[in-house]
Amino acid sequence: MNILTKILVGLFLLTSCIVGLYEAMLIEPNQVEITHHDMRKGKTAPHLRLVQLSDLHLQTFGKQEKLLVNRVMNQNPDLIVLTGDMIDRSDALPLLHEFIEALSPIPVIAIPGNWEHWSDIDFSDLRAVIETQQQNKLLLNEEAYFNKGNHTIQLVGLDDFTGGNPDLGLLERVGYLHKKNVTTVLLEHSPGFFDLPEVRRVIASNQHFLCLSGHTHGGQLTIGGWAPFTPRGSGHFVAGFYEVPGCQLYVSRGVGMSIISARIGSRPEIAVFDL
Repeated sequence: MNILTKILVGLFLLTSCIVGLYEAMLIEPNQVEITHHDMRKGKTAPHLRLVQLSDLHLQTFGKQEKLLVNRVMNQNPDLIVLTGDMIDRSDALPLLHEFIEALSPIPVIAIPGNWEHWSDIDFSDLRAVIETQQQNKLLLNEEAYFNKGNHTIQLVGLDDFTGGNPDLGLLERVGYLHKKNVTTVLLEHSPGFFDLPEVRRVIASNQHFLCLSGHTHGGQLTIGGWAPFTPRGSGHFVAGFYEVPGCQLYVSRGVGMSIISARIGSRPEIAVFDL
């Protein structure tokens, strides 16, 4: 290989790296994908539309965040759930307040993730920011109900498995409503929770309809669909649907980024469920 060839190869590799970094850091993080999941047994039946946003990791409330809100609102949701890691530092609470306000008047149900715990956020302040509207709720090992017509959604929100203390006893005590027009949705930020044998036993005995998690970012940096790394608390889960005894578990790829400000092969996600 002569010196000119070596220079050309070097320039090609350098250009490829620059293009790859540009794509990973500036393009793909803003290519938000909307995934639709029709969970109705009869596809023509009336539905209640739930939108899941996970792992926002809000750093600002600027153009991209406003576009995200607009795309969510364009789905005509009846209910929005935030499945943890909304912010990862205490001084970002005002950003979360702006984001929650922008979603009004749609009811918002939220649970904490590991970063809300690791950042020493005062949970009373977090609750105040989320519950600015009467219908909004922060669920910390608690349940809430949402009604539309003659249908009820029972939301069971657990503390985070990785950074907090999820109350497994809540799942045993809560008294699930096994009625025709009631749908139970379990919210837990870290999907590794669903790998625990005792969790699977309790969930299987209560027959949840849908379980929603996030945390993994879909691997955030993937190679041909393979995620070489997922954060502690992910278990064997990466993204999408998984069959767990007693419920269908959906693991969202989330919206934001953590540790590394890049995404490769794992686009941000707005997950839409028709229940």
